[in-house]
Amino acid sequence: MKPILALIALMALTTAAWAQDNRDEYANAFPSPFQEYVTFNISARYGVSLPMGGQKGYIDRTSPTNFALEGEWLFPQRFSLGIKTGYQYTQQRLGRQVISYSSDNSGQDISAVQTRTLSIIPAMASLSYYFADNTAAIRPYVQFAGGGAFVDYTNYFGTLADQKSGFKGAIAPAIGLKYYGKREQGLGAEIQAQYQNVFFNYDQLKNSSPSLMLSLGISYRWY
Repeated sequence: MKPILALIALMALTTAAWAQDNRDEYANAFPSPFQEYVTFNISARYGVSLPMGGQKGYIDRTSPTNFALEGEWLFPQRFSLGIKTGYQYTQQRLGRQVISYSSDNSGQDISAVQTRTLSIIPAMASLSYYFADNTAAIRPYVQFAGGGAFVDYTNYFGTLADQKSGFKGAIAPAIGLKYYGKREQGLGAEIQAQYQNVFFNYDQLKNSSPSLMLSLGISYRWY
């Protein structure tokens, strides 16, 4: 009896393996829609931002409040066009000191706690090149983004505030990697390192506002 049961089990396993091989062969017999058509990807990431250049002279602390949202049109030739936005906020509080403050060109010395803040909302177009095809489980890439950003600079001196805001030009080259776990899977993870330079300068923030943002989040592709 036992040999018969063992034979039945072996036949079942062989049949299952043969069926799986045939399914895989059938699936690979036709090109994937990801390789034939323009498809889509959306990513949402949370990150930390390290100040550089002129921004470091204004606020020299790492910012833990950064969110990025990006949508892409994926082309079969391994490149994509996209749009990206998000929200970046950084703050630093300085101890009480005597400061020369002027809001109407009449200088005066005040004793106050200084709280420096900077908010950035980017609005950019992106071009990415991927080093693996559109169906791959792991897709490293390089990216260049350009456009602008709305910047709000507010430096508080106690209850007083020195503020300047506006929309300025910005660039943001980046490298990253999308990981889906297996070929053609939709939901995955993404990690990105981005250098961003916003051409904004005012008072304590001189020259420009560059930063390095490291972000991690989720990615979803579909057709």
